[in-house]
Amino acid sequence: MARITVTIQGEQRTFPITERGLTIGRQLDNEIVLNHAIVSRKHARVELRGRRAWVIDLNSRNGVTVNRLRVKEEQLNDGDVIGVGPFELLYEDRAAQSVVLDDNRYFPVASESQAVAAHELQLQPADLQAFYQLSMRVNQALDYRELLDLVMEEIIRLVPAQRGFLLLRKGDELVPRVILPPGTGDVAIAGSIVRKAIDRGEAVLTHDARMEFAGSKSIIAANIRSAICAPLLTQGGAIGVILLDSPGREQFTPRDRDMVVAIANLAAVAIERARLTEELRVQGQVRHNLERFLSPNVAQALSRYVAQHGKLWEAQEQLVTVLFADVKGFTALSERLSPREVQDLLNEYLHEMTEVIFRYNGTVDKYIGDGIMAIFGAPRLPDEPFDEQHALRAVSAAVEMQQAQQRLVSRLDPDKAFTIRIGVNTGPAYTGFFGTRHRLEYTAIGDTVNTASRLESAAEPGTVFIGEDTARLVSDQFELQEMGELQLKGKQQRVRAYKVLGPRAKPGGQATIAYIGP
Repeated sequence: MARITVTIQGEQRTFPITERGLTIGRQLDNEIVLNHAIVSRKHARVELRGRRAWVIDLNSRNGVTVNRLRVKEEQLNDGDVIGVGPFELLYEDRAAQSVVLDDNRYFPVASESQAVAAHELQLQPADLQAFYQLSMRVNQALDYRELLDLVMEEIIRLVPAQRGFLLLRKGDELVPRVILPPGTGDVAIAGSIVRKAIDRGEAVLTHDARMEFAGSKSIIAANIRSAICAPLLTQGGAIGVILLDSPGREQFTPRDRDMVVAIANLAAVAIERARLTEELRVQGQVRHNLERFLSPNVAQALSRYVAQHGKLWEAQEQLVTVLFADVKGFTALSERLSPREVQDLLNEYLHEMTEVIFRYNGTVDKYIGDGIMAIFGAPRLPDEPFDEQHALRAVSAAVEMQQAQQRLVSRLDPDKAFTIRIGVNTGPAYTGFFGTRHRLEYTAIGDTVNTASRLESAAEPGTVFIGEDTARLVSDQFELQEMGELQLKGKQQRVRAYKVLGPRAKPGGQATIAYIGP
């Protein structure tokens, strides 16, 4: 089960997503009523399709967003934020109820525990048969959520209990993924039992755990409960726990504990396998999309981040270097060649240029006909250090792109010859993923980008023009020629430009371009 959490009039409220779904809007007959002028009467709906939750815009006037991107219909992932008017609704892929680890309300009076790793399970032949059948069903479950539900449903069937909990680690938090039977309101379980299971890897069997309800000061015999708690152990440690409890003393036997331990061991491996499979699937899909415009190593890092956090990070302002390249006289070239020849030539040219950009860890922002826009120094993951060499990478790539273009032209027929011009500029830009859910692009916007484009337009064919800030950062590595202050199109103030003549000669050696690795 999953849930939606939203703050309404200063109060945080949680709504379980059931088979009926949830409607959201201003009208009072919605499950989630958001009383605001820009919220439509029937604004949106969240529904389950199988075990996956989807949000649907019900033709609202002001639309629906998921993680600030406008959508009409979208599958939700854990941690997604749905925007409806001024409200933000948090989607969580977890049990609707919250579990409170509270030894003041639920504490064991008598219990015994055994280390799971060293404990020899005592299962009867009938138990082994039931366990074998369960293992077959567990191994056939492909969906992560289906697997969690199946594990708890089978445990309750084989070891009857009033309540069952499956909690999984998420960072430092234990998140309730399945609670049987589902209900509303917070649920208290003994923190000491859970901590012993997850920290020590021990299976705990309590004979006399007492509960105090509704703040009552007296503990009465009717509130005595029995419990079993077993860790979900993998090679890396406990990934969570399974806990069963029922009212009364000594409701569970050592045989029940051993059965829960056996199922928990099986479930832990299956859950970890399903989680990794889902993570790899998401990584592969994201990486495939990103590799169209990012260098492979950057695409891989980004796909890992998305798989771990479930979403992309917010757009941010950062210092970057932007490169624009363009073919001089491409229109005239297109008139001389057939459409097929133009396509083949353009594809070969873009391939050569992109290889150079990727080699210097640049990001291909976009192809604009015969033009290329690339960014250096972004994207940068939130936990990555600032790249102090992005300007050097960009200028090194620009010079090598000119050399790669000359090598390409030398292989072509004379009537296909062409030249390129390149502009490079360094400065602050707003970088991030922009667009819609169906077409999302990573780009940079701002005056730094506009100036780089204008420098490219002002550059002479076969040259690289750079801005003043870029020149300051690379002047110790490249010979530069000051071109004076240029009046660039669309710029009110004149811009000081420099032409890159080539890399500075090494003492006692030739001038070379050194590859600036990651």
